[in-house]
Amino acid sequence: MQKQDLVIQIDFIDRLGLGYDVMEVLKKHSINLLAMEAKANQEMRLKFKYIPKEKLNNLIADLKKIDGVLSLTFRDQMQYEQREDQLTTILNSVSEGIIAVNKSGHITHINEKACEIFSIKETVIGEQIEDVLKSDIPIMKTLQYGKKYNLKEIKYRKNGKLFHYLTSGCPIVNEKGYIIGAVATIKDFKQVEEIVSKIDRKKRLTTFNDIVYQSDKMRNVVDTAKMVAKGDSSVLLRGESGTGKELFARAIHMESNRNGHPFIAINCAALPESLLESELFGYEEGTFTGAAKGGRKGLFEQADKGTLFLDEIGEISPQIQVRLLRVLQENAIRRVGGNREISIDVRIIAATHRNLEEMVEKGEFREDLYYRLNVIPLRIPPLRERVEDIPLIAQHLIKKIGKKLNKSNISLSEEAIQYLMEQKWPGNVRQLENTLERIINVVNQEEIKLEHFYEWGHIDTKKYNVITYDKDIINLKIPIKKEWPSLKEIVSEVEKQVLLKVLKTNSSSRKAGKVLGVSNTTILNKMKNYGIKIEDID
Repeated sequence: MQKQDLVIQIDFIDRLGLGYDVMEVLKKHSINLLAMEAKANQEMRLKFKYIPKEKLNNLIADLKKIDGVLSLTFRDQMQYEQREDQLTTILNSVSEGIIAVNKSGHITHINEKACEIFSIKETVIGEQIEDVLKSDIPIMKTLQYGKKYNLKEIKYRKNGKLFHYLTSGCPIVNEKGYIIGAVATIKDFKQVEEIVSKIDRKKRLTTFNDIVYQSDKMRNVVDTAKMVAKGDSSVLLRGESGTGKELFARAIHMESNRNGHPFIAINCAALPESLLESELFGYEEGTFTGAAKGGRKGLFEQADKGTLFLDEIGEISPQIQVRLLRVLQENAIRRVGGNREISIDVRIIAATHRNLEEMVEKGEFREDLYYRLNVIPLRIPPLRERVEDIPLIAQHLIKKIGKKLNKSNISLSEEAIQYLMEQKWPGNVRQLENTLERIINVVNQEEIKLEHFYEWGHIDTKKYNVITYDKDIINLKIPIKKEWPSLKEIVSEVEKQVLLKVLKTNSSSRKAGKVLGVSNTTILNKMKNYGIKIEDID
């Protein structure tokens, strides 16, 4: 068994020649001195090879006789060794690799993470860094020119293995400004991708602050959703296509205690039954041709401790309904082709635009599953029921679209905003966004005007009744001399003639508004703009 080196601490009162006297005693006893360090007026530490106890006692006795020596104490380490151990602990505690070199390029420090990144198994302290890594790494230029570098991507192959990492480095400079070394941090590219993935996931998960509204109807829905988010009960989001059901699902997840765990969404209508089953529940190895070796986790397993959003839940087959009901009852799943139960802890948020109650009556949707899903029902109102939200949503959307298309400072005219508020929007926010994106793409102006919607809007109102006249026809003559009148002038004249025609058979602005599908206020504003008065209409 190898015998340990000895370390003695000498506490002393400083005087001239004290160090010389200590060295003479060591020489007298033929001590193999390994290291010596001293602090003025405080202490001195000596490190030397092991010596027998009798020789050690004689050495201590002679050291104590030296004038100025107050006491002698055995220590485990030299002070520089303690500092080195502390530094090593600190370096090994960080998630990045760290390498330090001296002015000659020899490695002075390297932490465990760096060894892991570069697959270094043996100590490389003292070796030339170019021999350990590669010859043209950035830290060598830092040693030569003293320039810092930040997040440089390095990719090379050595001994048949690919090394891909990001590195930052800076020089180590002494008091006189001379470069005496350099230090670099290394982050494996897989670490970088993982960090970016987590950040992206956080960005993708919307909070309630990202839901744009000002109407009382929408505020009530948001307030309720915030309250129920804190629990674990199933939520069923109801609403027409394009109302933002997935937006609510993500916001509920972020408001819940599960926000540090996965949020996974799947559109149940997008996959055939066989694929949807394996996607949700996973499968065991050998279940079918092409099955992954070792099997595959389904979305329920992947969402463990998080939230699973099942969009278009009304589209799932009876077989999937049975399996989903079992999951909700037992908090466990069984993979396709498997025979063991796998416990899961997942909150279910489902969404549909279909009438599930009617489907239950027709036997198309299981009643017991309906009640399991419909614990907390939330209905998201369509745009036509919260018209006052449209200007705010439109402004939010044009800012978002303008940023994507590199078109800044886009705005809507007052007439355009009024026009948007008068539409039925059967496709809701999704249709509004598509319409705005189309117009921003084709219109090269900062202000979007009413005529742009007439020309490019193509708003679908097929789902709603349109007033038609079988006998009465409005004829409008457009005078063309040297040039056409503007589209705005033509549209205004058509609008005026329609108003006159409708007001002739409907004697109040309120009735006229009902016929034309707009508000009483809109009719009054139009009448004022065109100078139309009820009493002047024959």
